[in-house]
Order: sequence, then C-alpha cells, then structure tokens
Amino acid sequence: MNEDILYIEQFLNGEEKGFEMLVRKYQDRVLNIVYSLIGRDRESEDIAQEAFLKVYNNLDSFNRRCQFSTWLYRIVVNTAYDFLRRRKHIVSDNGILENSPAPYAGPKKALLAKERDALVQKALGNVPVIYRTAVVLKDIEGLSYIEISQVLRCSIGTVESRIYRARQFLKEELLKLGGLEA
Repeated sequence: MNEDILYIEQFLNGEEKGFEMLVRKYQDRVLNIVYSLIGRDRESEDIAQEAFLKVYNNLDSFNRRCQFSTWLYRIVVNTAYDFLRRRKHIVSDNGILENSPAPYAGPKKALLAKERDALVQKALGNVPVIYRTAVVLKDIEGLSYIEISQVLRCSIGTVESRIYRARQFLKEELLKLGGLEA
C-alpha cells in the first residue's frame, strides 16, 4: 500500500493528520499548477484551497485502485477551469514561472535568467489554456503522457497534440516578444 493510501485511510478513520499529510505533500505542486494556469498570486492560493476543500469533502469517493495524484490534479484543473469560466478572464502573465527558482550563478546570470523567465511567463500567458494546461503538467510538473491523459480525460494522442501545439504557440509568442531568434 502506498503512502497516499495510508494517509487517506488515516483520514477516513477520523484522523485529520492523514489529510494534513496529503496537503503537505501536494500543496506546492497544486499551487504551481494553478499558478501556471491562472497567473495570479492571491487567486491561485484561493483556487488551490478550494481544490483541497473539494478533496477533503470527497475523499471517501476516491477509488483506491487509482493513483491519488491523478485524481487530485483532475480536481485542481477543473477548479481552475471553473474559475476561468466564472471570470471569463484571459489569464494574466504575472508570475507564471515565479515558483521555479533558478540556481544562483552570479548577478549577471541571475539577471539574464530572470529576464528569460519574464519572457517565458508572458509568452505562456498568451497560450490558450487548453494547450497551456497540457504543457504545464508535462514540462513544469513532470507528469507522464498517461497521467496527463487521465487528468485531462483525453487520449494520449490528444495530449501529445496539445503539448505540441502549446510549444508551437509558445515559440511563436517568444519570437514576437524577441525572446527567440527566427
């Protein structure tokens, strides 16, 4: 039995500590996914909290034969999509990659890395959310194609296509912004 299932069992047996351990384990990843999709500090935190609340209220319906992280990420993505639909909002480019610290390599390299990250943030913010979601789950969160297909409830071919299209959009945006040479 894996660690997540043990925490779930703990929680379902009345020990809040089990849920607390799940939150600790996944909170950074959840916040990073939401932040990458929404691009706003405070709202991202609220959406992450809302997603964990949904998990808390529905953990008894989790199918233990499935992977918990896939189930959790599905809830997170749906919660972020709900927010975007409610707001009918174009995702801002503020801080999309801010949670991805670069190793320190001196002031000049740090400045260049910060400028590069700002360009990528702006470009990623202009990628349509359906494609951005797939590329964020793959390139930032490191999920496999199978896991992404489960989270997004689509075929692996669709995942591959969305990631390819996201990277094409990202390349086009970076070219427009002067972050890439043609």
